Amino acid sequence: MFSSSLLLRRLSLGLLPTAKDITHFMHRQFPLVRFALSVTKPLALLSLASALLVLLSYPLGMEQIIRPVVTGPGSHPVTASCIILLSLAQLRSKHSYLALLLATLVALVSAARLFFDAHLPSDVVPFEQTLSRINQHGHAINFGVHSAFCLLMSALGLIAFNLFRPRLSQLLAMLGFAMPQVAMTGYAFGMSHFYGEMSLTTIMMVTPVTLAILLSSAHRGGIRAILSPWAGGKVARLQLFLSMGVPFLVGLLLIKTAERSPSVSFGLLIVVISQASALMIALSAILYEQMDRSRRASHRQLEQLATRDPLTGAYNRHALERRAEIELARSRRHGFPLSAVIIDADHFKRINDTFGHSVGDIVLQRLASLLSSNSRTQDLVARWGGEEFVLLLPDTNAENTLKVAEKMRDAVASTDFSDIAERLQVTISVGTAQLARNETMSELLRRADLALYQAKDEGRNCVKMAPAMVAIHSSHSKEVQQQLH
Repeated sequence: MFSSSLLLRRLSLGLLPTAKDITHFMHRQFPLVRFALSVTKPLALLSLASALLVLLSYPLGMEQIIRPVVTGPGSHPVTASCIILLSLAQLRSKHSYLALLLATLVALVSAARLFFDAHLPSDVVPFEQTLSRINQHGHAINFGVHSAFCLLMSALGLIAFNLFRPRLSQLLAMLGFAMPQVAMTGYAFGMSHFYGEMSLTTIMMVTPVTLAILLSSAHRGGIRAILSPWAGGKVARLQLFLSMGVPFLVGLLLIKTAERSPSVSFGLLIVVISQASALMIALSAILYEQMDRSRRASHRQLEQLATRDPLTGAYNRHALERRAEIELARSRRHGFPLSAVIIDADHFKRINDTFGHSVGDIVLQRLASLLSSNSRTQDLVARWGGEEFVLLLPDTNAENTLKVAEKMRDAVASTDFSDIAERLQVTISVGTAQLARNETMSELLRRADLALYQAKDEGRNCVKMAPAMVAIHSSHSKEVQQQLH
């Protein structure tokens, strides 16, 4: 199964990801994009079925389907035929010549009606006789301007998609998708000049296929940004919903208000728009804060995983090395002393063998807690590996480091571990060293490690200091000594 790690592995090997790799990656990372792409064919099938039903309604005499509103416009056979062609083109595989041909035919018919007011000859219009009979009993059914514009934009959008122009396709399809929404607004508000000659049946036929064309390139451009799972996408979806829903509700409110008191409609419009804007800003701010809080929590969790030992909670070796570089540079620049302490739990293998590894893990956790509680804020306690811990003591000379180490050794030796396991006693051996002039961090730790081995050789549960070298001293020694006391 494809994963993002596979894509990263290909990039690390210098291999360019394939289009299939990128598509799979997009699908896994953008679930809304995956959903949008999956509904394009069902939407096209819905439009195809609706258009076929309208065409069949002519020979069957089902005028209620053709013209839902008795005195309103009806769905023209040419409109239904163009929607059938668009739906078939959308159902074809991507970038097919047949889809281009069908979409081009729809574009030519729509453009001829829109720009040249041309109508198809009566002998090529499906069910012309039935259409003439219906027109004699009510409002004439025409291939209207609204329908022609919607079909032209949708067909051009489908052509752009098949010519690998996804952003242009989205723009054109969005214009096509907007027209039935305008007509629906006209029906909702009772404004006949809004819906023109686009019937409710035409709206139901054309909306799914225009939406399908719009979503066909959901993995690119603005649609992908809106459907993104990240902060920008979530805010964009919220604002899009509010910017479409609030004006619609405001319009309904104004119409009802104008019927009763026309003089207050303008003032009400200003109040409602200002409140709606404030609501949109407030909701966007709340959403941003929620997502930012989640991002901060994730960042802290990642930082914890990257710098902390999962068992003991002490800093890990990577964090120690990174902090050591900083303190080493600071010590050399300002002449502050810097010391290192290496601590090893005595006979830890015997503890594991006698009481079990689960007890050994608890002992390590207790040791880390004791070392941290007996350290200063600026000190760093890190697990070096196994049962070894390293303490990095900035601004601390050899004398004060010895006091710190002895304090920790005594704290561990005097701690009662019997609550973990009966007859369990834990002690530590400690080696210390102060940074010498021109000494590297690895050399400092090596000297502290040699002092640790000396402590083990002399019976354990004791502290040994590495032999003195030409060390870095500081005028802060008295101040640091007071802090240690």
